[in-house]
Amino acid sequence: MNKFDTTNLDKLGSAVIRVANSFAVFGHKKTDDMVIIGKEKGSKSKTSLHVSSIKQKVTDDQVVGLFNKLQSLRQTNANAIFTLTSENIKRIKNSIKLLDATHVRVWASENRITVTAFDCRDFEFDRRIGRKNSLKIKYLDIETRTFENFTFTFNADSFTKLPSADCNFRIGQNGVTDVSPIDGDVSYLIRDQQLIEPVTVFDSKSVGKGIAFLFHPN
Repeated sequence: MNKFDTTNLDKLGSAVIRVANSFAVFGHKKTDDMVIIGKEKGSKSKTSLHVSSIKQKVTDDQVVGLFNKLQSLRQTNANAIFTLTSENIKRIKNSIKLLDATHVRVWASENRITVTAFDCRDFEFDRRIGRKNSLKIKYLDIETRTFENFTFTFNADSFTKLPSADCNFRIGQNGVTDVSPIDGDVSYLIRDQQLIEPVTVFDSKSVGKGIAFLFHPN
C-alpha cells in the first residue's frame, strides 16, 4: 500500500485544514491548483486551519465549511473515469522531465487516452508554432476504455506530485479531476488549467495567471 506520510503536513503545502481525523493540504505556489485530501491515523485531531504553519483565528464552523466545499468538488457528475497504470504515469513524468514541460493535457478519442506534455513558455501567442519549437511537444497514446470524450490540462508540477502507482482518474464536469491511487489512502483534487498545446491554435487567458483554489474561511 502506498501510505501517505502525514507526520509533517504543514511542510507539504501552503495551508492545512484538519477536521476530526481528516485533513486537506493546499499546494505551494507552483502547485496551487492541487489539494490533497486524506485521513490522519491515530487520535482525533482538533479542527484547525494553518497557513504557512501558523494557526489562523477562525471558528470550527468556518473550517468545517471550507472542508465541506472541498468535498463537494468530488460530488459532481463525471465526464470520464479511467485508470492509468504506474508505468503510464512514469512515462508521463519522464516526458515532463525531458521537455521541462509546464503542462500535461489528457484527452480521449476513439477508446484511447492521448497525453501531451508541452512547455507553454516556448510558444508565442500569435496562433502559430515555430519550426524550432515543433519538437517540444511529446505525445503518448494509452489504450483504455472511455465513455465520454473529454480534455483536461494539468499543471506539470502538480502532476509530478502524484504517486507513480496505478491511479483512478475521475474527470469532473466542474473542471476538477479527482485522482485516487488504487492502493493508497489519499486523493488529489486538481483544477483544469484550460490550456491546449499550440499545434494549430494557442490562445488562453489562463497563461500567466494560472488557475488555483481560492477558498477562504470567511
